[in-house]
Amino acid sequence: MKIIGGTFGVEGSAYITRDGQLVVEGAKTGRFKGSEIVALSARTQKEKKFGCFSFLLGAVILSIIFGIFLNVIGVVIGIVLAAAGSFYSNSTNLVDLSFISAETVTLECTPRQVKKLVQLKR
Repeated sequence: MKIIGGTFGVEGSAYITRDGQLVVEGAKTGRFKGSEIVALSARTQKEKKFGCFSFLLGAVILSIIFGIFLNVIGVVIGIVLAAAGSFYSNSTNLVDLSFISAETVTLECTPRQVKKLVQLKR
């Protein structure tokens, strides 16, 4: 798990030990049992981006292909299709944890790690 915010800093990592403790190693280090977690909040953050390189490559290829058959209208259609196909999205799972000691941490996790954190808090 990757630390992205909180009282432990903005970089570092965290993991769950075999004996069921959460170890947070950032600007400072902490070791917490499941009973020491006061609040846990999980969410998914989605980010939509535009790929310039894929747009340019797609526009050239599609404009040539459609331009051969449909002339100028084909070039315009190729550019529009390339623009529509150049959007992509990234989603990340974030977990906000608060501890009894008033420390907080925000972790970037995989779905499996989120499940383990929720089970740890029980």
